[in-house]
Amino acid sequence: MDDEIDLRAYFDVIRRRWKAITFISIGLVAAALIFSLLQKPVYEASTTILVRSNSGSSLSQYAGIAGMVGIKLPSGGGGGISDLTELIQSKAVAARVIDQLKLRERINAWDDPKLSDHKLASSVSHMLKKPKSSGNLVELVVEYNDPKLSAEIANAFAEAFSFYWNELNYTEARKKREYIDGQLPRVEKELTDAEQKLKKFTMLAPRGSDSTSNLMGLVAGSQSQGIEVSRLMRELDIQNSVYTMLRKEYESVKLEESKEIQSFSVVDEAIVPERPSKPRIKLNMLFGLVLGIFSGIFVAFFQEYWDKSGGK
Repeated sequence: MDDEIDLRAYFDVIRRRWKAITFISIGLVAAALIFSLLQKPVYEASTTILVRSNSGSSLSQYAGIAGMVGIKLPSGGGGGISDLTELIQSKAVAARVIDQLKLRERINAWDDPKLSDHKLASSVSHMLKKPKSSGNLVELVVEYNDPKLSAEIANAFAEAFSFYWNELNYTEARKKREYIDGQLPRVEKELTDAEQKLKKFTMLAPRGSDSTSNLMGLVAGSQSQGIEVSRLMRELDIQNSVYTMLRKEYESVKLEESKEIQSFSVVDEAIVPERPSKPRIKLNMLFGLVLGIFSGIFVAFFQEYWDKSGGK
C-alpha cells in the first residue's frame, strides 16, 4: 500500500509540473533540430571488394605486404582477412588516393604548400570508416560532404589497395613473364650482334653469285678463315636457339597467366549517393525528445523538493 501511495505521489508531481516538462522537451527538440540544420551534409559511399587467399596463405604474407607501407603486423600463422584493414587505412594507400584523384587541386584550401603530404594523407584516411569484413569480402565506406567525390574516393581506395596487394602477391606465371621480359632485350641484342659479326666477316669473301657462294668460299678458303666462319655460325645458331626458346616460353607463360584468377577484384563499385547520410535529423530530434522528457522530469522533482524544503 505504501508503494502504491508513493507511485501516485510521483505521478502527481509530474501532473503538476507538466508545463515545465513540456517546455524543456520542446526546447531540446528545437535545439536538436537547429543543431542538425547547421551541420554540413555528409554523404556516404561504399564499395565491396573480394580478396581471394590461397589455402596455404597466412598472416605472414599479409605482414610482408603491410611492411611495404611501413605497417607492422604480427607475423606467424593464423590471422585472417580482417588483418588487412590496417593496410587499407595506411597513409601510403591514402597518399596514392590523393595522387590518383589530384585532391590537392580539387579540394578547397588543399593546394596550400604549407600542408604536408602526411597531414593530407591523414585527412583522407579519416574519410574512410573502419572497413568491415565478412569472409573474403571487405566493405570500404567513405564519408565526405561532396557526393560525387565521396564515391570517387571510395573507388580510389579500392584501386590503391589492389595496387599494394598485387605488388607482393606475385603468381609464378607473373614472375616468369617478368623475368623473360627482362631477358628478351638482352638476347635480341646478342642475336643481332652475332648476325652483324657474321655478315661483316662474310663481306671479306670474294664476290660470288650469291651470299651462299661467298660463305662457302670462305669455308673452303684458308684454314683460319674456315675456323672463324664456323665459330661465328655456331655462335649465331646458339643465340638464335636461345631467342627462339625464350619467345616460345614467353607466349606459353602469357597464356598461363591469362588463365589465372586474380587474387583481388571489386564486387560492387561505389556509386554517387542521392541523399546525405548525416545529419540524421529525425534521429537527433528523437534523441532530443527523450533527453528532454528525462531532463524535464528531473527538473520537476528537483523543484518539488526545493519547494517542500522551503528553498533551503
